[in-house]
Amino acid sequence: MAQQGTRYYVQWAGEERIVEIRQGKVGLEVLVDGEPHPADVTATEEGGLLNLLVDQQSWTYAARFENGAALLSFHDREVRVPIEDERGRLARLATGGSGGGASADAEIASVMPGVVKEVLVAADDAVEAGQPLLILEAMKMENEIRAPRDGVVGAIHVSAGQAVEKGAALVSLAPL
Repeated sequence: MAQQGTRYYVQWAGEERIVEIRQGKVGLEVLVDGEPHPADVTATEEGGLLNLLVDQQSWTYAARFENGAALLSFHDREVRVPIEDERGRLARLATGGSGGGASADAEIASVMPGVVKEVLVAADDAVEAGQPLLILEAMKMENEIRAPRDGVVGAIHVSAGQAVEKGAALVSLAPL
């Protein structure tokens, strides 16, 4: 019998992925839609950051969980990734609830305090993953805040010249 781990239903790039995390022969093993990927997660010396190694590729990020989603911070942007564990999914289905699924909006939030220098998109604009949405000046550097996935700009929560705090909502992005 195969060892079973913790199963999660993750919304990524408009698609649902089944992610299972279990103890592998050496370290962790992450299965994405049944395909195994050797993995390891370690804390960095910078404090609050994690280093994720999957298939010999490394990512450094900060993560926190709130309202059924992981908020992942990479460099100068934060991405909201809806996640549901198996118990939560069964409870939701038992009560007739509907999931966020591919229709879930992504809230892009500032990962540091700064000043919005320029907004590059408007509400209802279709954007592609990686497309710049706005310019945020923080610590005397201009940072392009980019779309984490393809989508439609649902709302812009800031304007040029506005000061923002860490965690402030910048842009809502709905799926195409």
